[in-house]
Amino acid sequence: KLTPQIIRGLVDEQIQLQEADNQNIRVSKREIDKSIRLLEKQNNMPAGKLKAELARMGTDISTLRDQIKSRIAWSKTVSRRLRREVQINDGDIDEELSQIKKQLNQPQYRVAEIFLSIDNPDQEGQVRATALRLLEQLKNGAEFSSLARAFSQNTSASLGGDLGWIQRGRLDKALDDAIGAMSTGRTSDPIRSFSGYHILKLREIRQPASKGDAVVSLRQVVLRKDGGPALRDKAIEIRKSISGCDKFDDMVKAVGAPGSGSLGKVKISELPENLRDAVKALKVGEFGAPVPAKSGDDIMFIVCERKENKVKLPKRADIRKKLLTEKLERLSQRYLRDLRRA
Repeated sequence: KLTPQIIRGLVDEQIQLQEADNQNIRVSKREIDKSIRLLEKQNNMPAGKLKAELARMGTDISTLRDQIKSRIAWSKTVSRRLRREVQINDGDIDEELSQIKKQLNQPQYRVAEIFLSIDNPDQEGQVRATALRLLEQLKNGAEFSSLARAFSQNTSASLGGDLGWIQRGRLDKALDDAIGAMSTGRTSDPIRSFSGYHILKLREIRQPASKGDAVVSLRQVVLRKDGGPALRDKAIEIRKSISGCDKFDDMVKAVGAPGSGSLGKVKISELPENLRDAVKALKVGEFGAPVPAKSGDDIMFIVCERKENKVKLPKRADIRKKLLTEKLERLSQRYLRDLRRA
């Protein structure tokens, strides 16, 4: 069932190598060796282990070297032939940056993909059958990154299909909807887009930064439960008259029980739920109202320092590189399609 797709991949390799040869592009042994070492590193293998592992499975290392050679040659060919056609200006970067800012409060998804292209309607059934067969292999325990390297027809194939961190609204709507419905670690059914079939794997979800992610330098005053309402009322009165961490010791002397003192630097989201909201609402230097603790005592908190977990926007150079890669990817698919037809 997979034979047609395997043959198609082998044919594509030859087309890419022939076109590179027509453009007088060469791939050195050193470049191939470097890629193999990178593969070994990504799979936590010592140098030379990959060759032995392939031999154990009955595959000669030359098969992998040929595949790597074609990918490097094609990358060079695309860069030489199409790079001049791709222009990324400041307006493109500004627009992308604006989109990123709008989505800062949305979750990010780390997604991997296996993409099978359809060049003409006659291939629809064959490509869909291949996608379903690959999905069957994944359900039976095949490694997603291995199948992506072998079958995926995007440049992300060399990275095991990894698309990196993305946000909803940036992909084809069908893919976008599928990601939104997936849970971490799950693999999608084949999804039809304009250009072919996609199988997605959701590796991880990263929630947006919020006030709960802030790190605070926190101190507490413990009001013992056996002090009764009188001690609580006294603490509230003192709280109204003093503020600032330099007055903390005065508060402890007046009403504090053992256990009062500095809690060091604490991430608000890691505090017990009943205390989290009380601390989150405090300004720096402000004594909070008494809050019941699980022990039965009341606790008054003061925040002496707050460091918000701000999301860093990507650099313009990184955005330019990303946009360039995306445009080159679209053009390279069209380039290979035209060569295949010819």
